[in-house]
Amino acid sequence: MGASYRQDEGQEGLSVTGLDFCAIDFETANSFRGSPCAVGLARVRDGQVVDTATWLMRPPEGVDDFDAFNVMLHGITPQMVAGEPRFAARLGDILDFVGDLPLVAHNAAFDVGVLRDACDASGLSWPRLGYACSLVLARQTYDLLSYSLPWVAEAAGAPLDAHHDPLADAAACASIVLDLARRREAATLPDLVAASHCYLGHVGGETWFGFHGTWSGKGPLPSANPNADPGHPFYGREMVFTGALASMTRAQAWEVVAERGAIPAAGVTRQTSILVVGFQDGRKLRPGETLSAKARKAADLRAKGQAIEVMPEEDFFQLLAM
Repeated sequence: MGASYRQDEGQEGLSVTGLDFCAIDFETANSFRGSPCAVGLARVRDGQVVDTATWLMRPPEGVDDFDAFNVMLHGITPQMVAGEPRFAARLGDILDFVGDLPLVAHNAAFDVGVLRDACDASGLSWPRLGYACSLVLARQTYDLLSYSLPWVAEAAGAPLDAHHDPLADAAACASIVLDLARRREAATLPDLVAASHCYLGHVGGETWFGFHGTWSGKGPLPSANPNADPGHPFYGREMVFTGALASMTRAQAWEVVAERGAIPAAGVTRQTSILVVGFQDGRKLRPGETLSAKARKAADLRAKGQAIEVMPEEDFFQLLAM
């Protein structure tokens, strides 16, 4: 797979007028997310895939070892990238191709995480981009046994024959979004996101806010995302909230931590790992008390040896952005 750039014409059946975005897929050299060795991109204008690009690259220096497992998945070897620019030099090509379009990726937490971690490893600032996740959007629309890319691509009518080829994966992601837009009768990406009860993510400078769906506040709490990044500090941990958060509702907080792979819970129990403490309304506390019932129970369980982390809101948002 050499560096390439081409324009595709006349892809019938894909048109959704007004729908503009750029689908992206990274492949990495090893288990560290910031070790990209290849990227695939598919640019969509007015609901048509109009341009595609794929490039090899060397990962940032110091994180450029190739794991056998990764090579088995995507077939890219150290010899194949030996003459290619490193990520820092390739980033300009990627951003020039994307232009002013929002990104879409299947499991965007991973692909946007690749950008963030590779920039960190290269001493670069994060690029300013809005993005959506076709995995989250698919969960809001399709009823499938699995929401991995091949399954969702099949449901969208775009079977994926070369999974882990970055261009094939990016093209499949684009096809999924176009199918979802038709099903939702959405004319633009923001329309699709809103119709799917989701919020666009954004990254840039030193801030990051993940793409996520919303929870109605009724019925069971949202389930932990099985495809979340296992390296995120919330992954696999049961999380409870007490008090009011400054920038999101309780339902939104449950949804964003579930998307990071955490297990949202309504009350403190022996399974609780983290209690996030927001603003405490004194009118809702017992007379003479400074802690909520959840905070008191967490303190009691900690005194008995349970490893519960009591986290202030500021620390919560800092970790959420990782």
